[in-house]
Order: sequence, then C-alpha cells, then structure tokens
Amino acid sequence: MKKKILAILMLVFLLASVLGCAPTQQATEETQPPQAEPTTAPAEPTAAPAEPTKPPAPAETVVLDYYIVGAGDTDQRPLVEDAINAYIEPLIGAKVVFHIIPWADWASKAVTGIEAGEKMDIFFTADWYYYMQLASEGLFTPLNDDNGPNGNLLEKYGQGILSSLNPAFITGTQIDGVNYAVPTNKELSVPWGFVYNATLADEIGFTDEEAAKVKSFKDLEPWVAKAKAARPNEYPYLTDGGSVGFMQWVHSFAANVDDFWLNMAAAPKADGTWDETIVSPIQTDWMKEYLTTMRDWYQKGYINPDAALTTFNTSESLNAGKFFIQPMPLKGANIKAQELVIASGNADLKLKEIYGMPKIVVSSDTGGSMLAIPSVSEHPVEAMKLINLMHTDSKLINMMLYGVEGTHWSLDPDGRVNVLNSGWLGAHPGAWVWADITIQKVTNKEDPSKNQMLIDYSKDALPHPSLGFRFRTEPVAAELTAIKAVSDGMQRALMTGSVDPAVELPKYIQALKDAGLDTVKAELEKQYAEWKAKKGN
Repeated sequence: MKKKILAILMLVFLLASVLGCAPTQQATEETQPPQAEPTTAPAEPTAAPAEPTKPPAPAETVVLDYYIVGAGDTDQRPLVEDAINAYIEPLIGAKVVFHIIPWADWASKAVTGIEAGEKMDIFFTADWYYYMQLASEGLFTPLNDDNGPNGNLLEKYGQGILSSLNPAFITGTQIDGVNYAVPTNKELSVPWGFVYNATLADEIGFTDEEAAKVKSFKDLEPWVAKAKAARPNEYPYLTDGGSVGFMQWVHSFAANVDDFWLNMAAAPKADGTWDETIVSPIQTDWMKEYLTTMRDWYQKGYINPDAALTTFNTSESLNAGKFFIQPMPLKGANIKAQELVIASGNADLKLKEIYGMPKIVVSSDTGGSMLAIPSVSEHPVEAMKLINLMHTDSKLINMMLYGVEGTHWSLDPDGRVNVLNSGWLGAHPGAWVWADITIQKVTNKEDPSKNQMLIDYSKDALPHPSLGFRFRTEPVAAELTAIKAVSDGMQRALMTGSVDPAVELPKYIQALKDAGLDTVKAELEKQYAEWKAKKGN
C-alpha cells in the first residue's frame, strides 16, 4: 500500500514539474474577462493581472458655425438651434450655431470675417453674391477635388446631394470643373419684376386687368400717383436702388461686376437672335431716362427720402403694408409674393406680382443660392454631412425653414404648415436658401403644389448664351476695387432719385472710367470671347 501511495506522489510531482515549465498566457484588454469581487482573500498571484477594459471615450461633438444672410438675428434662434441640435447630434455628431447677418452688413461682417480667418464652417453664397470672388481668393474649400485638401467631399459624404439635384446644378456651378459650393435645389429662372400691395391696389382701382397692361414705367406712373394721393403719408414706390423691375440686362452677368457697370442684353431681339455685345448699362439712353424718372418720383414724394442710405431697409415698409409697389426678382405663379406675406408676420398683408422681363436661365440662377465650406473650417466632413442631410431629411429642413414644431408652426390636416410665430421665419431669407425646396412643406397660405410649380416654371425658360460663363476678376482686381469705391459713394443716390442725374450722372460715369471701367470691360470681353471659343460657338 505504501508503495502505491509513493507511486502516486511521484506521478503528481512529475506533472507539477511539467506544468511549471509551460509558458504563461498573457491576458489582453480585448480578452480579459471582467473580474468578480472575491469573497475571500485570493492567493498571491504569480503574475500581475491585466488592466481592466476601459470603455472608449465618447467622440467630442463638433460645433458648426453657419453663416447666412437675412433680416438679422432673432431671440427665437436659441429655441431653433436647440431643437435642430437635439435632432442632428445623434446623426452626424455635430451641433450648429446660426449667424444671421443683415444684408447691409454681409460684406463688412461675413465677407470680411472669412477673409480674416474667423471660425466658419458653412457659408451662404451665390453666383451673384461673392461666389467667384471668394472662391478665387481660395477661401472656399473644393468639394469634389480628389487631390484637394479634403478630398472629394461630395462623393464621400454628399451622395444625397448628387442623387437629388438636377445634374445641371452641379455642372452649372463649377469653376474649371470644380464645385466650391452646393447649390439649392430650386427654380432655374428668376425674372425681375414687381410685387405690389393688393389692398392698396383695390383702393385705387388697380385691378388684375390694369396690372397686366403695365409694360413700362410710363404705364406705372399714373397708378403710383393715385397711391400717393390715397395715402399721402406713405411712399408708394419702395426701392433701395438695387432693382429696376423692367430689367434690360442679365442679372450678375460677371462676378464682382455690378449689373449696371458692365453687362449684356437679357432678352433676345425681335428676330429671335441674341446680342452678345458687352455694354455699360449706366451709360445707355434707357438708364438715363430711368434715372430721370426716379428723380421726378423722388421729388414728388413717391420714394422715401432715406432710400439712398445703406441703413434703409425696404422690408419694414413692405411688412407693414405701407407701400404700393416694389421692384425685385420673382419666381413665377405669385410664389414670391406668397413667401413675402408669410415672412412678414402680417396677417392683413396681401401681395401680387407684375413681371418685367421674359424667362431666361443664366449662370447666376443655377448658382442662385449655395452653401460653401470655408477653407478655414476644421470640420469640413461634418459640414458636408450636415449639408447632405439638408438635401435628404425633410424633418430637418422644415425645422430650418419654419422653426420648432408646436412653437413656431403646427401641421394642418392637409399637411400644410400653419405659422404660429414668424420670429424665426422672418429672420432668414426664406425657403430658397434651405437646400432643397422639393422636401419642404408649404404653408396653408400657399398653393399645395407650390414647390412643383417652382420646378415646372423653368421648363420653357430660354437659356441665355452666357449660361455657364464665369468672370475671373484677378487680372483687374485693383480696378474693381477702385470702381466699387466710386459706386458706393454715388450709385445708390442716383438709382433712388436722391440726386439730379442731369448733374451727377456725367460725373459718375467719368469717375467710373477714371477708376478703370474701360480696362475691366476689355478684360471681360477677352474672357468672354475665349470662353465662347472654347465652348465652340
């Protein structure tokens, strides 16, 4: 028996020796199981235990600074931001802060800010609003450049944009094949004309039939006089000098060149052919006659005496219904008038439209509303993700347009929006700046088919011969700076009738020439001819 026990002990000794020579397996963070709290003191380990697994640190939420033009900031912004951020943060890991810059301050605050390198992540622009200037200065990041600093953002993070936009928007807004901003999906033709106060129109007998007869300022003048007589304490012709209503030339024909400095005829000739001669509208007989009319209307009290001031805001008089008629770009089917009524917050305001030019499609309309990602942005991926979401997510885009559901708006049984508080809606420019009109809801004051009507309106519009042309301003940057300084000091006063054109117009034209207008014209003609030759027609 003792021999048997001894044999067993020898076997145990041998096994222990073998096991003691085996290598020890090292635990890792991935394989180490969670340790239960021992109930008794454990034996001293022969090797140090691995560190317990740590949960990954949560990703830091990115804050996107979104610069957009509009009427100005509003106390409703924090409410809207909170609602939007609660929705988008789980989707893209980002929050947004809106900076709503007044139109009159955009150049001095937004443009100067981006040039100074201020923190900006999304930036409103347009073909007619600093697109070429800022892209040429290298201040917008390329969005579809495989070799660019951020790669092909559109391809990687903008699939919803690419699949929802008409390809003409993408190619039509490129500069040498590169997109520097994402266009809004909206109407492709924006003719100029007028909106007028339908309530005052009824008071003076300005019927729809009479409105249809208005084809010139001569036709309009008797009705402006009647409006002044009906309301002597108001200024019936509402203008800040930026629009002329009966527009004779292409809107934003050349980047950073005012419509009235150098331009091209907007409409075809009677025989259907186009005159592509580059002219200086401010020097034409038509403009001389127009400025004379504005001066006469100013002296008769038809135009506000503050109209020439940069602080003058036409929206105040329009929203209050204290005007008769105002020139501005339109959209077709009385849609612009409806949008202005909604944004005004004035339940008694009624507006109608008169069109002053034919439907054409020009470069500035394909890029009539765009969002760029500034080169200084440290979050271009998240910025593109947000812009992409704006083109695909109707819940988000309706919050951006109308504000917080239940606070700023409610939904009627027919699916249209009932605006409860216009504080947010009135602060920004309107539906046309929010990514994709086709996924926006319309208000209960608008035609349910409004968005489709906007798209359909452009189907029979004539493409202008200059469609796709973009002027590079670098060769004449100094001249344009000098010309703008002259214009800032004189043009608005002329366009609002605040000064006598018989005296001041010749001085203004000479000052433009002295600043280099003819040099810019020669460069514009050169680039347009080169573009036409490259295009092959």
